[in-house]
Parts: sequence; structure tokens; C-alpha cells
Amino acid sequence: MPQQLPLGIGIRPSVDFSSFIAGRNGEALSHLRSTLDPFLYLWGDSGVGKSHLLQAACGLAQAEGRQPAYLPLKSEQEIDPAMLDGLEGFGLVCLDDLERITGHKDWEQAIFNLFNLLRETGAQLVVTADCPPASLPVALPDLASRLTWGPCYHLFPLDDDERLELLLASAERRGMSMSVETASFLLQRTPRDIHFLTLLMDRLDSASMAAQRRLTIPFVRETLNL
Repeated sequence: MPQQLPLGIGIRPSVDFSSFIAGRNGEALSHLRSTLDPFLYLWGDSGVGKSHLLQAACGLAQAEGRQPAYLPLKSEQEIDPAMLDGLEGFGLVCLDDLERITGHKDWEQAIFNLFNLLRETGAQLVVTADCPPASLPVALPDLASRLTWGPCYHLFPLDDDERLELLLASAERRGMSMSVETASFLLQRTPRDIHFLTLLMDRLDSASMAAQRRLTIPFVRETLNL
């Protein structure tokens, strides 16, 4: 069985589809959860939940017995294209932030080769980027062509009501009680992208447990220095 990738590049068990607030991304979420397309391309700005969806897809694949691999390409300074060797043995491969390696011939060739090998083995490849395939500055024409071979979804940011829903649902999953007033206080004073809000709730969860205090506005203000 393929081994988990090194460098701490792994799957977070706490991240799943149930914790993703779909908003306008319902079709993309449904497609990712219910189909096994050989290739799927997701794109959008930072903070819309691209990494969350890849992590959730890996968790689902793992539960189904399909060994997943997750590789964040924003770590390109720490990883090497040779790390893609052997990934065709996985059932699902997720490459995050594809735009980070465009223009690098060795990376582009390695991903092109992996794409072809995964097609041969019947495995699934899901990638994310910050722009649609046609706008991605890929130097290798064959790879640019391959990136248009599957469904492509634009992921949109949540609106304020959906961000509020995200915070309240996140608190509930952690067994914490958070009022609408406290959640609104947070949203008015912190960055609003999904990744940041998730990390924020992790921090508040730990602080709440350590202090044995509820998530009131005074406690949140004190903990986060707001």
C-alpha cells in the first residue's frame, strides 16, 4: 500500500464535507462528493475553501478504501517533482495550488506524466488553482490541454450570513456554545476567509477548554486581543 507523504503533508481527519458551508458552491460540492470523474479542476481566490474540499475528498476516499494523497504545491520550496513518482498507485491524488508550479518545466512534465499514469490506473486526480485552466500560464502545451479534460468549477466566497453560519456550526461541532452576537463580533474584527476562520475556531476551542470558559464576547476579545 502507498505510504503517506513526508514533510507533514497529510490529511486532517477533522476536515470533512459536513463542515463545508456550500453557499453558491453547492454544485461543485455535490459533484466532488458523488462522482469519480478521472479529473476535476476547482478554482477560485484564496480563502474560498479549495484546500478544505481537497482534504474532505481525501477523507471520503480513505473511508471508501481508496488510498488518497494530498500535496500542497505552495510548499514547492520544500518538495521536489520526484515526489510525484509512484502516486499512480493511489486511488485519489489531490494537487493544491497548481498555479505555484506553472512555468517550471520539471514540475509541469512531472504532473503531465502523473496525469497520464492516473488515467491508465483508473485513479482520480483533483487539482485546485487560482484561475481557470485557460488562464493558467502553463508552458507545456500537452499539460495545458489535459487540464481542460474534466469538469471545472469556479468556487465563490461566502457572504456574511454564510460566514456566520460557518462559525456557529464550527462551534457546535466542537461542543462549544457560541451566540450569534459573539460570532458577529468575530466577523467584524477578523479576516473572513474560510481557512483563517477555521484556524481561529481551533484556537478558541483550545483556549476555552484550558480556561473552562464559554465563548462570550469578553472572553473572545481577551483571547484574541481584539
